[in-house]
Amino acid sequence: MQLTELLFQKVKDLPGEGQLSLKSGYVAVVSKASSLRTALTASVCPAPDDPKRLSDGAGPTRVGVGLLSGEGKPYRLLRELGGSRQLLRFDAATKKFAEVTEDHLEIDSFLRVECGMPSSDAYTGFFVLEVNELPSLRGKASAAASEAYVDQPRVRALKEELEMTKKFEATQDRLFKVAQRLHDLKVLAQKLEDAEADLAAVQDELKRSPWSPEQIKDLTVKASRVKEDLKKRDDALADIVKKRQKAAQTLPPPPESVWGSGWFYGGLLLGLGVDALAFMLRRPPIAGFALVPFLAPLVVILRWIEGDEADKQATTYAQELKEREVKLKKDSDVEQAQLKAAMRTAKVDSPVDLLAMFKERELVVKRREVALAKLQKLKLEPEVSRVSVEIPLLESEKDKLEDQVHQMGFTRAIGEIEGDLKHAMGLSTLKSGTALPESEVPRHLISRAAELLNLGVEEVWSQVSGRLTAYLQALTDRRVVAGKPDDKGALLLSASDGRSGSYMTLPPPLRDLVYAALRLALLERVAGYKRLPVVVDDAFGILEAPKRALIGKMLKGIGTQTQVIHRVVDAPAAGTADTVLKA
Repeated sequence: MQLTELLFQKVKDLPGEGQLSLKSGYVAVVSKASSLRTALTASVCPAPDDPKRLSDGAGPTRVGVGLLSGEGKPYRLLRELGGSRQLLRFDAATKKFAEVTEDHLEIDSFLRVECGMPSSDAYTGFFVLEVNELPSLRGKASAAASEAYVDQPRVRALKEELEMTKKFEATQDRLFKVAQRLHDLKVLAQKLEDAEADLAAVQDELKRSPWSPEQIKDLTVKASRVKEDLKKRDDALADIVKKRQKAAQTLPPPPESVWGSGWFYGGLLLGLGVDALAFMLRRPPIAGFALVPFLAPLVVILRWIEGDEADKQATTYAQELKEREVKLKKDSDVEQAQLKAAMRTAKVDSPVDLLAMFKERELVVKRREVALAKLQKLKLEPEVSRVSVEIPLLESEKDKLEDQVHQMGFTRAIGEIEGDLKHAMGLSTLKSGTALPESEVPRHLISRAAELLNLGVEEVWSQVSGRLTAYLQALTDRRVVAGKPDDKGALLLSASDGRSGSYMTLPPPLRDLVYAALRLALLERVAGYKRLPVVVDDAFGILEAPKRALIGKMLKGIGTQTQVIHRVVDAPAAGTADTVLKA
């Protein structure tokens, strides 16, 4: 996380309204305003005594910081003293900041998850170096700070709140579990309802079809082969036409009438004449010769019969062709009548369009099968049978638990309330451990660093011992050349002549330098891991100018790993800080 700007309005010892643009690296802010440190941290780590430290009494005091999350996204965190905080996110499209939330718990969750922030007490206790950070100032400023910032009514209210929150912690836990269970059941019920609705919608769509599945199957077959059927019909009709034309070409001439034939009458008369002659001459054998002329009318009659039969056969054949033609057309019309009726019903112009509509219906059928399978699968889940029974009971219990929580009037975490209580009692105005004996301060710093690094104390000592030695030798001019923990964990220091002694045996000026070396060595290691802004509130102002300059270079080295914001009264030497600002 990196702070990109400081916004303030009507803050004690600062101009009425202003904005500081903060860069990465080592940023030195030249200012005599002791409220600057609180202005930087009040929106990120709000404390009960912030109004006393910041308010100038001229109106509503507002502070805020711009920050980059762990993913590099720009945000703003604003706070009006006496009111709520507001988290804003930069919208690249509109080039403006848009509100994300004003909920206190959601903002803290954002800082933890998106920015990697520890608890407020852990951050301000390690990454913030107070103006009375050095041991020689800690005792004097401690009493003054406690005196100035203990808010007895606030302490009583926080103690009551802490007790009440502990009592209702179980209720809140139960409420969370009930709400989670209710949410899961409602999600399942919604899935079941959606599946039933999907199935009902598909079934309604299928019911609107005017044909049964069997009819659709039959119509599909007919529509798919309609071209083939029409071609077969046309080919059959063409064949009939050809046969009719061929029959017309081979049609025999009409038979010659018997009554108009000379051979018929001539042969008949001649035969009768021969028979009459035989009768008159009384010679019967002569009548036998009459058969010869009778052959002529017989031949005429046989030819007429042959022609008449051929004409009847031609007429019958023509009639058969006509009947076949009529039957083909009728059968085709009957075959196509159902298909045409279906096309009219479907309001389509061609069998192809009808087939496309049937394919769409097949997709609907498949959708029904999928919806049915999904519904059946959901109904097989054991939780489904409990939905109708559990949801009313859980909703009733949730309402009761919410009423209890609302009556409590507070839902903050216990650790947060305890931190506010420490602030209100003046115990956390000096984050380096005022409540501890001075001899325990180094061990407390090591423990805090180990917690932030998720390491053991021994491992932290092994990692920082080299840098601690370098810092000790540089700041003490080699009067102290090394430091390590003794058997009890207390800080044991070594001089260049081989002598050794405990931290508390050092004279106050030298103890200040040793403390500064330990503080910076631990800060360098933890800041390189957590990448959180370090705020230094002129913590080394009482040291000599050369030592302050040396510490400035050390802070610049730490600034290569994370952002360091250092309030100083006097501007640092040129080239020491990456950015120098005035406030």
